[in-house]
Amino acid sequence: MKKSIILVLAIMLAPIFSNAQSKFERYEKMRDVNAMVITSNMFKLLAEIDLDSDDPEMQQYINLIENLKDIKVISTENTSIGAEMKKDFDSHINSGSLEKLMSFKDDNKNVQFYSKPGSKKNFVSQLMMLMQGSEDGKPITVVLSITGDIDLKEVSKLAKDLEVPGAEELEKVN
Repeated sequence: MKKSIILVLAIMLAPIFSNAQSKFERYEKMRDVNAMVITSNMFKLLAEIDLDSDDPEMQQYINLIENLKDIKVISTENTSIGAEMKKDFDSHINSGSLEKLMSFKDDNKNVQFYSKPGSKKNFVSQLMMLMQGSEDGKPITVVLSITGDIDLKEVSKLAKDLEVPGAEELEKVN
């Protein structure tokens, strides 16, 4: 009986979760949108590279990427697409179990962070950021989504290394 209830719930909830992902995937193909998607397969490849594991900083980096499922960064300077991205971000936040981690306004940028609790303290299973404002005098909207077993203390380092727009904002989370 329990198995059939779980199966029915899983079938009912699957469209909700796949719909949330497809909302953001549609932007990847749009003109005037920059997108970067890194999947778990890439993280596995990076983790297998023969790196100097005696270096504590490198070992922390390897541990971080081994536990990530994906990173998606979508950005645009187009204000109408940016408004759509914000609407989809808000819809995703309101329909999921994400909690506000922090928000702030700095240098003509409004930034919001949301997360889902993770496996232990200082870890989250999903981290989402919406940044809206201007950069170099141009409007910008950035949506960042990271899923996996995410150590909040280490994720800003990864974002900076990948040159993710808004990476400097992640440092403020810690």
